[in-house]
Amino acid sequence: MNGSKGLALIRASHPIPCLAVSSFAGLFSLGCGIPLERSLVIFFAVLLQQISVGLSNDWIDHKIDKAANRKDKPSVNGLVKVSELRAGSLIALVLALFVSFWVGVGASLIMLLMLSAGWAYNLGMKSNWSSVLPYAVGFGAIPVFAGLAAPVPFWTPIWVIAVAGLLGVSAHFANVLPDIVEDKLTGVNALPHILGPRISSIVIAATALLATLLVVTQSKYLQPMVSLVGLFTVALLVGFASALSLKKKPPRIVFPLLMLTSLVNVVLLVLGMAA
Repeated sequence: MNGSKGLALIRASHPIPCLAVSSFAGLFSLGCGIPLERSLVIFFAVLLQQISVGLSNDWIDHKIDKAANRKDKPSVNGLVKVSELRAGSLIALVLALFVSFWVGVGASLIMLLMLSAGWAYNLGMKSNWSSVLPYAVGFGAIPVFAGLAAPVPFWTPIWVIAVAGLLGVSAHFANVLPDIVEDKLTGVNALPHILGPRISSIVIAATALLATLLVVTQSKYLQPMVSLVGLFTVALLVGFASALSLKKKPPRIVFPLLMLTSLVNVVLLVLGMAA
């Protein structure tokens, strides 16, 4: 495989979300006291899962993307073949399951759940009101996967799973928000499209703030000052983004502001799990 083909496959995998989600898994593992080498394995397994889901998205949507002339898609502009997307997606799926099974049977079952959620989204759930469910399940499963993949497996507290699930909901709406108009032209009608840009922005803000409240009230290890700073930062970002989203034509800065709230929540969650 030449360099340009490899870069095209990386682009088709949606690298930024891939790295963001897998980094969350790795950082969470470290925060739980899981050794660095096992945390890296957890990071790698989730990265493979994300690559499989990302490549399958461009593979399954190729005809729709081509009809919409999505030149930003490597498969549309001819940089990568659909067969290569399919092969890469299936190879990443098998590797993700193999790595997960290597660290534990429980972890492999959760990985299967994560893969199923991602593929279910690509295969049709992203086009109706249920689009948020794969994100909530997929993100909520990440801390469970990390716990069961630890050298000494443990069950992740329910409140942590809830926080991760809320971050998944927030990520779904934030991911869709910038492309709502373009998506509707291609027939995509997920929950954020149904609710519209303004309500979607409010949903992102509400889930981000609720996630923060759960972390600062349920974690035993966050310092009070860290909790206050984190809560204040998220509230400030959420308030500013929500105010901007109520404009007739919300500015594009709303999206990075809301994504920044998710980053703050991830940091708080990692610190909150560190004994």
